[in-house]
Amino acid sequence: MTYNYRQATQADMEGVAQVFTAAFPESIDHYFDQPPDPRVVAQPFELCLEAEPDAFFVADEGQGRIAGYIFAPAQTSRLVPTAVFDGFIFRWLWGWMSGHYGIGWAPVRALVANQMDFWRSSIKPKVKADARILSVAVHPQHQGRHIAGELCKLALGRLDRLGAHPVRREVRPDTTPAVRLYSHVGFRAVDRTSDSQGDWLIMLRGAVQV
Repeated sequence: MTYNYRQATQADMEGVAQVFTAAFPESIDHYFDQPPDPRVVAQPFELCLEAEPDAFFVADEGQGRIAGYIFAPAQTSRLVPTAVFDGFIFRWLWGWMSGHYGIGWAPVRALVANQMDFWRSSIKPKVKADARILSVAVHPQHQGRHIAGELCKLALGRLDRLGAHPVRREVRPDTTPAVRLYSHVGFRAVDRTSDSQGDWLIMLRGAVQV
C-alpha cells in the first residue's frame, strides 16, 4: 500500500483523533469514563493545527482516510496563547462542565497534574526545548510499514530548515520500537519524568552537552 504524506487540514482532525484512539487505548481508558466521541478527541488536535499548521503532517491512505500523523511544532510555546485567545480553553471548560465529554473530576485532576509535571520537567536547562515532537501515532492496522519513520523525516526536515534545535521528544521507556526509531533519527536519552500512567524517557536531538 502506498501513502500520501502531506500537511494536515482541518478536515483531517477527526481521522487523526481516530488514529490516536486506536493507537493509545490505555490513555483513552485512563482519562475517559466511557468511549469518547471522536469530535471530543479531535479538539486538542484542532488547537495544535491552529497554533502551527505547517508542523502537522498526515499519512493519507486514500480518500482522506488517515493512517498516521505527526505534530512537531518549532514553537510549542504557541499552544497556550492559542488555547486562551482563540477560545479553546473556554469551549473545553463548557464541554466538560456540561457533561459532553464523559470525563469525571479525577481524570481531569490527573490530566492537570500531568501537564504540570511536564511543564516542570520542560524548564530544566538540560532538557529545555521549544521545538518538540509533541504527538505521533500510526493506526494499528497500518503499523509495521515505516509510516512513523517517514512522518518523522518530514517533521524533522522542516525543523532543520527552520534551525529549530534542540528538539525534544518524550517516549515510554518500555516501547522499544519507538526508542529505537528516535535513536535512529538522532535523538538521545538525557533524562526521565513521569505522570499518572508511568515513566517517560526524555530524548533530545541536536542537544547541547549536559
